[in-house]
Amino acid sequence: MTRFAHRIPFFRLFLALAAGIFTGSMCEIPVWLYVLLLSLAVAALVVSSTIKNVSLQFRFRWLFGSGVFFAFYVLGAWSFQQSQTKIRFPLDGIKGVFEVEVKEAPIEKAKSTLYKVNIVRSLKANEVVNVDKVALLYLPKDTSGSRFDFGDRLMVYTTFSIPKGNGNPEEFQFGRYLQMHGVSATAFAFRGSYRKIGHSSAFSLKAISSHLRQKLLEVYKRYHIEGDEFAVVGALMLGYNDALTRELLDSYSITGAMHVLSVSGLHVAIVCAVFYFLLGFMDKRRWSFVVKHLIVIVLLWAFAILTGLAPAVVRSALMFSLIALGYVVSRKPQIYNTIFFSAFVMLLYDPCYLFDVGFQLSYMAVLSIVYFEPKFKKLIDVKFKPLKWLWELTCVSMAAQLGTAALGVFYFHRFSNFFWLSNMVVVPLSGFIMYAAMALLLVAPFPVIAGWVALALKWMLIGMNGAIRWIEHLPLAAYNLWIDQWQLWVCSLAILFAAGYFATRKYLLLQLALVCVMLFLVDDLARNFQSMNEKEVVVWADSKNTHVQFTTGNQSFAVSSDSLKLKQLSSGYRIKQGIDAQRFCNQKAVAFCGKHFLITNDSLFRRKYSESKMPVDYLIVGNKTRITMDKLLRFVEPKQVIVDNSISKWYSNRLKQQCNSLGIAFVDTKISGACRLRME
Repeated sequence: MTRFAHRIPFFRLFLALAAGIFTGSMCEIPVWLYVLLLSLAVAALVVSSTIKNVSLQFRFRWLFGSGVFFAFYVLGAWSFQQSQTKIRFPLDGIKGVFEVEVKEAPIEKAKSTLYKVNIVRSLKANEVVNVDKVALLYLPKDTSGSRFDFGDRLMVYTTFSIPKGNGNPEEFQFGRYLQMHGVSATAFAFRGSYRKIGHSSAFSLKAISSHLRQKLLEVYKRYHIEGDEFAVVGALMLGYNDALTRELLDSYSITGAMHVLSVSGLHVAIVCAVFYFLLGFMDKRRWSFVVKHLIVIVLLWAFAILTGLAPAVVRSALMFSLIALGYVVSRKPQIYNTIFFSAFVMLLYDPCYLFDVGFQLSYMAVLSIVYFEPKFKKLIDVKFKPLKWLWELTCVSMAAQLGTAALGVFYFHRFSNFFWLSNMVVVPLSGFIMYAAMALLLVAPFPVIAGWVALALKWMLIGMNGAIRWIEHLPLAAYNLWIDQWQLWVCSLAILFAAGYFATRKYLLLQLALVCVMLFLVDDLARNFQSMNEKEVVVWADSKNTHVQFTTGNQSFAVSSDSLKLKQLSSGYRIKQGIDAQRFCNQKAVAFCGKHFLITNDSLFRRKYSESKMPVDYLIVGNKTRITMDKLLRFVEPKQVIVDNSISKWYSNRLKQQCNSLGIAFVDTKISGACRLRME
């Protein structure tokens, strides 16, 4: 590890910057600590530069390295906290009139249209407040088909709120995801509460790329490439993911081929290969050879801009650009240094990239392929060319999977057993599809030729989607797994120690790798044993439905007004708890672990009378019930009242006041998130 760090200087710089960013994300660093660390860095650099004696320089060589490390550590922490300061929204929950500017192409949702906007200012009666924050604005679908475009300025009467999660167990942290992507607030505006007031003429690279991308997508539609085929070619070629359906995404995810649907290193490599092939005639002279590489660099970045400058594309374009520049100056680039240099530059540009799932998976895949693929390939010496090609493709798949498996399970809770088979299909076929898709764009002005190219492209897309769906339905195509952050670190260390062992053959590293494996297994067994003895009730937070789940070990039943929605909400929770099947029942009164639960709805007490009150441990007010506490108390005598998200804020506040006056414990899932009750 030490030798590697010395040979790869940008690894050390990346490590310092990433460590600072990670620290800045975990805690607020005071100004005095910034000053202290920066002073230590400057002192170390000054002292190391003043030492003239050669032997002393060698003895205190760590001073320079420490100074640089602390300097970039401080830069990382400071830049992250500055980025978080920029997205803080001062008008959370305040209803008013806002002037916004559309910043990206709209995205069609099931019942609305999503616009990414910049909140320019807030307009009050006698005050104008400059805001300058990025937000997501949902508008109702326009039946006329008209949509707002880049640069359009709107006046909107709505409430912008800081994005927050519902606090459901093991749910995707959508609020944090938006904040890490620079989004400060979200809002929905009703029809009639917004209108266009103008258009900004300022230059926008994203606007140009979006308009160009829409024109290229229209070419595919013009030649009758539609449905799932259009969704895949749009994602492959142009990073257009809005047409991908949930079913199609699940199919590619289950088979381990999800990487094909996000423009990344594979796609950039294919595009780069096409550019080099088309410019191959420029290799004859030295000056034309240099010009060829410079042209390729420009075209690569044009492709990156066209795909919206996604982190994975930027990383790949930067890496290939550095490799091309290396050939221009007649030097062979050091691959690890190139990888870490691109990561270092990206974190300097946006420190939040460190927490981007695509960024993490992309770099882990590349590093793993570069390191492990040659070692796997040496295990079997294949002479027959077709088999050799298949073996090399399998080695690349195994290397990438080894590097990304732990991250994939941590984020998506799934491991694909047939990743090697799906990659044998999608990797070569996606290459041919991209060649055909680029050819169609070139020959689009010639309908006869373009028609035949479009037909071949369509059948290749149908074949790839069909193969993916066939693999998806193979027995045991994927396992649902759960690992926590501690287990992720242990897995990563095990892989790191194993890689170190293969490089140095030091048995200590192999022993450390085995210790990590044992720690992981012991922790997993302990967690499973603990969950087997847990008894828990969860009142889920859902704005439209009421869900109450009762769990004993890996057995569970639920009372829900929408079972499909609950399955979606609780998928992570069920995987973590090891729940194989979940039963549903329609009971409103449930006895569980010696406690009594009553779940309300509007018809539960309608036209009913009772001579005595029913003692209830937990009264769950849900299903959009509109009944006063006085009426409830005629029938029940609750020890605790839990109000879920289906109840309006006004009504829940009224219930809270009544419960407080009567001394009844009260929980509102709108405020506290999903309510989890541990049963003894």
